[in-house]
Formats: sequence, structure tokens, C-alpha cells
Amino acid sequence: MHPTARRRPSVAPVTPAAARRRANDTLWSRRDLVKPYATRDLRPVEVMLLVDYRLALSGRVLELGCGAGRLTGYLAEIATAAHGIDISPAMVAYCRCTYPQAAFNQGDLRELAAFQPGSYDAVVAGFNVLDVLGDEDRQAALDAIRRTLVPGGLLIMSSHNRDHASRLTEPLRLRLRDRGLRAAVTLARLPRWQLNRRRLRGLECDESGYAILNDVSHDFAALHYYIRHDAQERQLAEHGFTLEQCRDLNGGLVAADHEAPGCPELHYVARAVLAAAPHGPEPADDGP
Repeated sequence: MHPTARRRPSVAPVTPAAARRRANDTLWSRRDLVKPYATRDLRPVEVMLLVDYRLALSGRVLELGCGAGRLTGYLAEIATAAHGIDISPAMVAYCRCTYPQAAFNQGDLRELAAFQPGSYDAVVAGFNVLDVLGDEDRQAALDAIRRTLVPGGLLIMSSHNRDHASRLTEPLRLRLRDRGLRAAVTLARLPRWQLNRRRLRGLECDESGYAILNDVSHDFAALHYYIRHDAQERQLAEHGFTLEQCRDLNGGLVAADHEAPGCPELHYVARAVLAAAPHGPEPADDGP
């Protein structure tokens, strides 16, 4: 090489984790997602949990990935102070106009450590919002949620059920099930489905404790974390939580040894472990 020639700077390869992060961040920041999420519809299990845990949700509540406020509007009616964060500026702007009784900020689930310790009595992470994170970011988020909660504080979260993953369907098989007008709409969307599937399929992973899969969400444009009930219970325990209950979409209780393959997502209710009381000096024994 000529001594005066310049070396091109080396570019670090993009890791699969970084590629997954970029794909999901691009999807969830889109402005066109506000309209489909601008609803007040709740699933049966969400209604049940709001009723059963009304008292625990009556204080300071933080909702992660609030979207267009589908759940936040109800939390704001229960909580003394409701705060929602979302990565999408458009979602945050919509929520501020629609639910002025709550506070909203643009925020990243990977930056929860910025919240003050013990600043919330309950954290709600509904609609599988933590599943947009990879494993390392998810573990960090659970640690940050634990610090954000008061001792004994409540975490309500949902997650994609890995035991249901075998039922995920390829785009072509989905199309073959459709009939009439729906079949025509599906056929028109099929090229986009296949394009997204080819783009993201190589970023899937299947580990012993979890899987990250490209599913039908938003025309196969998302990568989601899938985990089984028993693995999620262990994960919560590792990050300072005790699982109180797990329910399916209809509100039915799911035991730790039950796979619930027919349910695409499971809802977990956990408590931040109470801090152990400090051990002071042993009281003096003055004798009789």
C-alpha cells in the first residue's frame, strides 16, 4: 500500500441483538400506529385485574408503553397519580390531549433506571410491552422496575406464551384460511408479509429459557420475546419479585405446571420483595 494512502475506518458488525433493537424501535415509533391503538377496549383478564387490584393501583402508578392510552385512561380513574411513558412521540401527544388527568412522557424501556427508587406503588406493563426487548434489556428493565417500586409494590405484566409458539402461522398458510373479502385484503398484504418475514426471520433465536420470534403482529414487522410460565416465574424471582398469580386472556388461573398452549399470552401479577429488616446489635442480657 502506498505510504500516503488512507486506511478506511473499520466498521463494527451489527450484532443480532442490535439489529432486533433497531427493527422494533423503528416499528413502535411509527406515527400511523396511533389510530389502531386509540381504543378503550379491555380484555377480560385486564378488567379482572383492575377490579381485583384496585386498592394497589390507587396510589402512584407507572404504565410502561402506554401507547394511545387504552389502559391508561382506566388507571388514571383509579390512581392518585398516573404516569405513562412510550417511545412514540405521536402516542405521547395523543395521550396528553385525550387523558389530561394523567402525565405522559416519551421514554425508552431501556432507560427506566432514571426513575427515582421507590417512586411508584405499582407498575403496569400490559399488552406484552416488555416483549419488544431482547433478553439483556429485559433483565435490566426488570431490575429497574424493582428499584422504581416501593417495597411490596405491585407489578402487573403480560408476556407472549412460549408454549403457544408452535401455533404461529406462516403468511401463506394464513392466506389459505381466509375467504371472501378478507381473502382479497389478505392477498393484497401478502407481499408485505413475506418481505418482512424474510427481513426478520434471520434475527429469531431459540434459547433454553426463552425465544425471540417474528410473529404476525403488524404484518410480521415485529420481533417478540416468548417465555413459559415457569421460566417467567424464575425470571421474576431473580429480579426481586414474588409471583402472586398468572392468568390467561379470559382471566382463568394458570398453574406453574400448566403449559396453556391455547393462550397466546399470559398475565402475571408479582410483588416487589420486601427488604429484610436490618440486624442490630443483640440486646444485652442483664440477667435476673
